[in-house]
Amino acid sequence: MAQGDRIPPVLSTRADDPEAAEALDAFVVGLAERIDGLQDTEASGDLASLADACRVLVAESAGLGYEPLAASASAVERACRAGDPGEAHKCLVELTEVSQRVRLGHRGAF
Repeated sequence: MAQGDRIPPVLSTRADDPEAAEALDAFVVGLAERIDGLQDTEASGDLASLADACRVLVAESAGLGYEPLAASASAVERACRAGDPGEAHKCLVELTEVSQRVRLGHRGAF
């Protein structure tokens, strides 16, 4: 990314759905703390718990229209299930970056 380029935000496909507004707000507000928890779980070496937590995040992200976030969480889950801590770490770093982009795209962040 060139200097001065902005990180592209990730927007929910349900952002214009008034019925989803409250759920989207709650999800995005809690996302940073949730990612911190995933990082703590990864640091403890508990790949099974990390996989389980990511499986839940995949379902919630997809349901709220955050497909890039769901895809990143799924990659972490797959790496954990494969027993590959190095790949799980790499994928978790990518998930963290996508979560930051979700937070940037949230209507409250503008």
